[in-house]
Amino acid sequence: MKTAIYPMKRIFNIVLLLSFLFLVVFLVKQEYIIPRIVHPWYMLFSFLLLFAGFYSSTLSWRTALASHGIRCSRSEALISHGQSVFAKYIPGKIWVILGRAGYISSDRKELKERAFISLKEQLIYLWAGFLISSIPTLLFYGFQWISILVSLMIVGLTLFLFVDSVHKLLLSLFQKITRRSLDIPLVKFSASLPMIGAVLLIWACWTTGFYLFMLAISTAITPIMMFAFPLSVSFGLIAVILPGGLGLREGIIIGYLVLAGLDTETATSISFLNRFWFIVGELFIFLLATLVRVVSKKRE
Repeated sequence: MKTAIYPMKRIFNIVLLLSFLFLVVFLVKQEYIIPRIVHPWYMLFSFLLLFAGFYSSTLSWRTALASHGIRCSRSEALISHGQSVFAKYIPGKIWVILGRAGYISSDRKELKERAFISLKEQLIYLWAGFLISSIPTLLFYGFQWISILVSLMIVGLTLFLFVDSVHKLLLSLFQKITRRSLDIPLVKFSASLPMIGAVLLIWACWTTGFYLFMLAISTAITPIMMFAFPLSVSFGLIAVILPGGLGLREGIIIGYLVLAGLDTETATSISFLNRFWFIVGELFIFLLATLVRVVSKKRE
């Protein structure tokens, strides 16, 4: 049964990525995403902040481990996080959590413990992303479904992560409905402050970098438009079926930027170019992690 499922998943991923690439080709032909760099320096600094954000994500992972009493060197944190960065494109998102946890685990018990920490950090990352983008979303969308959903996600994640009674109730309901137990540990807010600070540093780098990325392409950009990025990434993270939030992130960015006053053509260009901008960041952290791993092995 498994041998039949895995080829189908591979076919699905290939078809989805090919369709995305052909969409890009179509948009280029329609002159939607032909970039004209207005400010090259802004583009350069946007990449520097993008890389800084990805490097900060390895520090966030290390901080999460340290807050649970697990020692992890900078190189181990970088390798485990950086080399599993592309696991997010596998439907299910679980491989992102297990990938980096598996590298620093020696047995199943350690894997389970570190996977929970990885999941906890991902949930705080998601919570912070929605929190950052909540006010601009309410400002532009009003009380439409997307702003209502953002508000519900913030309230729900806050109660689930930090309130013991609600945490236990939701896990109990999940078990009754699905007949499967879900072991997600409670997050103590005071103990999670270092993790929250590290996660906010990631968002600060990426959101500011996205703002400079837009300024490099268009002169009609306003600061409020930068919040399209955390909003789109947060929704992309909870899109379990779509690898890496393909399609959903782009749609949210376009809708947000248009409501913020940008023309549809420029918003579309920024949205699809942003995907490639972010992939360059993923390549950076993956290649850096690979280089560190090779150097570490040679030293050993």
